[in-house]
Amino acid sequence: MIQAYVPAFTLEPTRKAVDTSAAEVVRRPNFINDIAAGRVELPTIPRVVQRLIAALRDPDVDTRKIGEALVQDPVLSAKVLRLANSAFFGGQRSMSSIDAAVAMVGIQALNRLIVACGVSSSFKEIPGIDLRTFWRDALVAATAANKLAPRLQADAEEAYTCGLLHATGHLILCQTYPEIANVMFTGFAVVRGADLAGIEMGAFGIDHPAVGALWVESLGFPQSVADTIRKAAESPGDSDGPLDRVLRGASALASSVARNDSAEVALAALPAGVRARFSAADGQPDAAFAKLYEALQETEPAL
Repeated sequence: MIQAYVPAFTLEPTRKAVDTSAAEVVRRPNFINDIAAGRVELPTIPRVVQRLIAALRDPDVDTRKIGEALVQDPVLSAKVLRLANSAFFGGQRSMSSIDAAVAMVGIQALNRLIVACGVSSSFKEIPGIDLRTFWRDALVAATAANKLAPRLQADAEEAYTCGLLHATGHLILCQTYPEIANVMFTGFAVVRGADLAGIEMGAFGIDHPAVGALWVESLGFPQSVADTIRKAAESPGDSDGPLDRVLRGASALASSVARNDSAEVALAALPAGVRARFSAADGQPDAAFAKLYEALQETEPAL
């Protein structure tokens, strides 16, 4: 007789508990074996986006070639033009040339836009997940990581990428195993970070940092990004590098923003090594942290 899998972790429901007696039998999968056997596949992003991401890592990239690649993707081209014409870049004239838009936006902002749009295009409707909430968390973490990086001696652009992609493994798991995702997450409060990883281990047999690291490796992102994402839910350790500390701090800030914590509470929630870099002499948030946290609270996704 096959017994229904009973998760080791549960969530505090915002609705009535699932009637397990009426549910279909749900067995814990083996994600790695399913990938190896070809039963499931990792999500893909458009080839033009992959080529652009790789090209934009070259500091001497020819922007004309970037423009030539962009015109192959009308949706991405439209988003670049919209960004170039936005108030952030002046927005005083209507720009219709991709080459001019690329020059206006700059390589850094263009790279962030292309990564965000390319990755988000892989996920439409995911069982158990409110995508607007998910991408807001991701954008808050990415922005926080980028701003924390200089004081923690980490690469700011790699930090941004880690923040944006660190939880995408959860999307992949829920998209791959929708039945489990519906039982475990639909109608329940959002859970993040290490708590979410623990629930995933019980439900899927693997957690989102491991899956996310596997995915970013398959897409050709730097190994340092994959390694940092893989450790995202672990407790701080002596072997942590600057990028590990940045991502943990950024994830903590994203959770604080989601809870609508005050700046003082958000600072206290940071890992000790990160908190010390953003505390004034009296232990309160310094001016830079207060300004950053205020900006994070106003973040809205535009994917």
